[in-house]
Amino acid sequence: MRILLTNDDGIDAPGFKALYEAVKPFGEVAVSAPDQQASATGHSISLNAPFKVQQVLSFGTEHAYRVSSTPADCVRIAVLKLLPWTPDLVISGINQGANYGTLILYSGTVAAAAEAVVLGIPAMAISLTSHVYKDFTTSAAFVAQLTQWVEQKGLEPGMLLNVNVPPLSKAQIKGVALTHQGKFRHVDDLEPHKDMAGHFAYVLDSPTAKVEEHPDSDVAKVQEGYISVTPLHLDLTARHHWTPLSKWPWNDKEWTRS
Repeated sequence: MRILLTNDDGIDAPGFKALYEAVKPFGEVAVSAPDQQASATGHSISLNAPFKVQQVLSFGTEHAYRVSSTPADCVRIAVLKLLPWTPDLVISGINQGANYGTLILYSGTVAAAAEAVVLGIPAMAISLTSHVYKDFTTSAAFVAQLTQWVEQKGLEPGMLLNVNVPPLSKAQIKGVALTHQGKFRHVDDLEPHKDMAGHFAYVLDSPTAKVEEHPDSDVAKVQEGYISVTPLHLDLTARHHWTPLSKWPWNDKEWTRS
């Protein structure tokens, strides 16, 4: 099995090193990750700005690269230019902090996995849902198990698995739940910057909206002590709203005559 690893916390992040150790027994592993912290960069890529790629030797593989760009770019440059083979699987993580609810929309971790799907490669994103809990043992053990399942069963084209692991030991984990995206979101997260009058700074640990989560959502299951696995796809069409919108007068050309 050939696996490409990436993340958004940066190539030197401890979670990334834990991920590498967890999956290297599965076959040939390549690394392509940002040279610095790149959280909340979403699915941004470089259009006109050049970026640097440096080979690194600390992972024990010749295919390890430090990239001065976004997580999505890390995947694109590795798959399209750097690697002599196409990965069988791309794994993004292990992220420090949750990527559930609306945080999925901002996440560089999830976006890197999504970029792999754009390129036709199965992918998953793994997050430890705490910024202070530093033990990646549970996350690493589960990603190894999930990698084995993906190798055995495969993944359907056009989707990725988004995994969120609560900050618990393996013995404390209640189980694994197949979930849907929850509603968790940050609110009122812009505060005056103490050194820049009239400007604003984004606060990552900002208050969160008080919403009632569906019991089968990723947020609810993680809070119960389960590992959540949410299948995501890249077709954002709101098909469940198609019927009411189809009743609008789309063929009325009166607006063109005024």
